[in-house]
Amino acid sequence: MLVLPLAFGLLALAQGDGILRRSFYGMAYTPDGALLPDCGATQSAVTRDIQLIAQVTPRIRLYGSDCNQTALVLQAIQDTDVDLTVWPGIYIDGNDTVYERQLDALTTALQTYGVGHVAGITVGNEYVLNKAQDGTDTAGARSTAVLVDYISRTNTTIKGLDFDKYISIGTADAGGYIQLALCEGADYIFSNVHPWFASVPVTEAAEWTYTYWKENNVDLCAQATNKPEVWNAETGWPTDTTNSTERTQATAEGRPISAAGLQTLIDDFVCQANANGTKYHFFEAFDEPWKQVYGGVEPYWGIFTEDRKLKDITIPDCLVESPTGRAPPSPSDGNGSSTGTEPGNGAAHGTGFVPTAMLSFAVLCVALFRA
Repeated sequence: MLVLPLAFGLLALAQGDGILRRSFYGMAYTPDGALLPDCGATQSAVTRDIQLIAQVTPRIRLYGSDCNQTALVLQAIQDTDVDLTVWPGIYIDGNDTVYERQLDALTTALQTYGVGHVAGITVGNEYVLNKAQDGTDTAGARSTAVLVDYISRTNTTIKGLDFDKYISIGTADAGGYIQLALCEGADYIFSNVHPWFASVPVTEAAEWTYTYWKENNVDLCAQATNKPEVWNAETGWPTDTTNSTERTQATAEGRPISAAGLQTLIDDFVCQANANGTKYHFFEAFDEPWKQVYGGVEPYWGIFTEDRKLKDITIPDCLVESPTGRAPPSPSDGNGSSTGTEPGNGAAHGTGFVPTAMLSFAVLCVALFRA
């Protein structure tokens, strides 16, 4: 029983170095390896991730429930007692077998771990967008109706499990593909709004993002009789690309694919969104190397690299409150004052990144305890 307190003590040291601050309202996260058919996600890796993410945000959204990822995340929260509220997901592609498989995995996880850390269930991510892009439903009406039906079916299933609190059921889609019928069929709407893909210069990205989201999503859903909660559920900036031509063109357009570009968006968006009450999930926690199959910028949206090191950025000092009311980790150093570490300082961001090393040892301690 002495192992977990030791692990938490190490985490406190990591949280106190002034680099990681709980300033992001929410964060998008996909466990590494949570992909069929391999399903390579492991409990130790997810636990490491969850401990790291909890130092920068009290909220995370997931995208699917294949490969046991909901259970892995809830197990990690249970083992480490970190302060995280979760929106699990069910990825929708229109195939009932895919839906039922994930629904079964999700409900099993909720029955095993309870719903104390669960705020909502997101049914689908960019389903309407995908159907428009593949030409099967360019207007979006049919795919919206299909998605609303999946939301309703999920709601019926979750209510039937008789949990001790109401679990909101919502969906996520690209900001330009959200229709009033979708607002009316969901408890909440996660709107994905990406200024980089909209060819917006980074110096204008934060203002454009808020205005687009407000005018196209918030104002639209305000017309729905059920008044769903509307989030900006994906906003971020890529730091690398596999395409050199894309890099040159984006730079010429004022959309640098770099940590500096990410820093600009963070500086202009995060604290302002926290102050004006925007609910958002920043995109995203970690780079995802598996997305290299898509090429371009797709793998490189994390605030952390694929090896879990903070990129060459500074997280701003505008701490957010948690849904649980628990106090955030201290952003100060061992002397109780800000470290003042600047981006590019190898002592903070190089291969000797202290928080990750301490977290790895903490994860080992948890694993030994469970064994």
